[in-house]
Amino acid sequence: MRKLKRLVRSAQGKVATLFRPRVNPSEVKRLHLGCGNIRLPGFCNVDILSTPAVDVKSDISKLDNFTDNSIELIYACHVLEHFSHDEAVCVIRRWYEVLAPGGELRISVPDIDRIVKIYVDNWQHFQTPGNSPWIGLLYGGQGDPYDFHKTGFNFCWMRHLLDEIGYVQIAEYSHEPHFVTGVADASLAKEPFGRFLSLNVVAHKPKCLNGLSA
Repeated sequence: MRKLKRLVRSAQGKVATLFRPRVNPSEVKRLHLGCGNIRLPGFCNVDILSTPAVDVKSDISKLDNFTDNSIELIYACHVLEHFSHDEAVCVIRRWYEVLAPGGELRISVPDIDRIVKIYVDNWQHFQTPGNSPWIGLLYGGQGDPYDFHKTGFNFCWMRHLLDEIGYVQIAEYSHEPHFVTGVADASLAKEPFGRFLSLNVVAHKPKCLNGLSA
């Protein structure tokens, strides 16, 4: 059944792409990476799989379609955890290269600190027969080869990784309202316990770097 659903989504994506105006990557300023089935208005929606939301099909760890120092804003929601520990560092370094001086990165990932606290506070729920130990949140939906979680983050670790690469002005940002008006995605998730699950982080590439300026 999962395989059939993947085939249907892929076919829908290919059909949608045929009737959508083509996006010129050289003209793009805002990227929504790993978009899946969520299309953000005003963004170039990028994914390695064809879905109805995708503008450009591309490996978001490489972004070969896009020029260095050209993008004003990158947003990636519940994507980075799908790469291994070492791969995740390479991915956010590549995003840094693509960002223009002064450009902004927004990342949302499952927050290990929040998850641990919610798990402990709802211990009895997870000891009840039939309730999984949150395996979907921890290990991914596993509906396709890309839907597996391979690493995890809290703010302390994320800030360290971003700082090591050269990002500045690193901070958490609020869950609500979504920074893109009217959008609902995994960054807002708080079910089933009514508490937010995501770590939402904003960071910037310095405005002046190696002779380049915003």
